[in-house]
Amino acid sequence: MKTSEIINSICSQLGIAKAELAKRMGIYPSSLYRKLSRESMTFEELQKSLDALGVSMELQFQYPDGRSFSSRENHEQIVERMGVLEKMLEADSKVDEFRKKSLRELRTELNSAVGYAELCRRHGAQMDSYLDKLSVVHGNMDRTISFALGESFSDESDEINSTQVEELQGKRVLLVDDNELNREILEEVLLDHGLLFEEADNGSKAVAAVKEHEPGYYQFILMDIEMPEMDGYEATLKIRKLPNRIRANTPIIAFTANAVSENRDRAFAVGMDDFLVKPVKTTRLLSCLNKLL
Repeated sequence: MKTSEIINSICSQLGIAKAELAKRMGIYPSSLYRKLSRESMTFEELQKSLDALGVSMELQFQYPDGRSFSSRENHEQIVERMGVLEKMLEADSKVDEFRKKSLRELRTELNSAVGYAELCRRHGAQMDSYLDKLSVVHGNMDRTISFALGESFSDESDEINSTQVEELQGKRVLLVDDNELNREILEEVLLDHGLLFEEADNGSKAVAAVKEHEPGYYQFILMDIEMPEMDGYEATLKIRKLPNRIRANTPIIAFTANAVSENRDRAFAVGMDDFLVKPVKTTRLLSCLNKLL
């Protein structure tokens, strides 16, 4: 039961107003109301309020290691132990955040390795075997990282036929990414399949490019999420609010290395049409573009 529910229930049973309770506790009523509404009352304050009401209540607390203690124990000891518990939980939180940060940095390094290998393959057939092995290793490690981060990992295996590829030829894509390597890799893929492209290194330039050209100039926008000056979310919102409906309805695809479900949900909430995770398979990218034609 929440602290506010405990206090409200007891005040109701005893027929006493919370303002009177605050008076007995020696605090202003507004302070008590604020603490109850925000659920910010400390254990010590809760005990004090119960004492002021003449109510005895046993509360059970448990450490992460399984040890437990009761509110019937000495109050000073309980407060001291609660302080230790809070520090333990805070330390666990910092360790967890450091682990997640390290995993995200590892994913960035893996993505870069795959990107460079892809470029090498396109300029040297002998790299095919090496790239295949690297892709397998990368896929396995990314699954492990996604699991450790609590992310949902989908192994898309989209198929696309020659007719669908032909339908994409001549279509223009606006690549929006602050990472030059990412843009270079995508440019190679698009050129290989007959698509045209232009690029922007932040969301602000992407919005300006859409507004500058005639409606329908871009058939697709591949939008990175995390960028300086203006991120992909804000850029998408601005494009969706343009007065010309053809410009505003240009298909926008989120293209990011961060696959957490919160990012995916937010991408769709601001009006993006699909969500791709870097590095993306060529078939997955082309299939996505074809579906949005």
